[in-house]
Amino acid sequence: MSHELPERKLSYKEIDRVSKYIGSGYQTFFVGLGCPSELLQQEMEEHRHLAFRSRITKVFLQLSKMRVDSKFKTVAVAMLQNGMDPGKLFGITDSKEDFIYKDERLPVVWLQETLSVHDVQIIARYIDVKTYFNMFLELGFQPEDVDNFDDQYRSRPTHDKIKALLETFITETQPPPTRNMILLAMQECNMDTESLITAFITTKGTR
Repeated sequence: MSHELPERKLSYKEIDRVSKYIGSGYQTFFVGLGCPSELLQQEMEEHRHLAFRSRITKVFLQLSKMRVDSKFKTVAVAMLQNGMDPGKLFGITDSKEDFIYKDERLPVVWLQETLSVHDVQIIARYIDVKTYFNMFLELGFQPEDVDNFDDQYRSRPTHDKIKALLETFITETQPPPTRNMILLAMQECNMDTESLITAFITTKGTR
């Protein structure tokens, strides 16, 4: 199976996506990849306020900084050796194709409507504070950029930080981001897209 996987390292988005498949064997999985047990414990404890998936992502990112081998094939072998399904790796690749959020109620033209800073307040209400880190990786942020916001907003409520991240995403992304992009990223992180769609429709309608 592994010979069909890409030869390259996982991207940040792919690290986020594979993290949801790393289960109870995470300790031996990471040690097998070359992660010092002390670093693993430190990262898991430091980010205990985040969801398990986000904590696993943080460990992966530390390994990336250490230049540990994190190619698809290496990760696949480590997953197999620890009772995880390496076949999941085939579904996480960071494709450049355009995907459309699937909901029969929503015309494609509505999904492709660009976001404005006025949408920040609406969207922020439905961002899970325990998995926001992963969502912004899905939206194309570099991990260090999200970390910088963490530092700047350390003494303020998490939702203030999320609003600032959303505003940066909306104002600095080119071409301008769409509702579709937000919904896909939230869906990937198991957030409440249904309530956000209802809020959008109630506020602006579908046409």
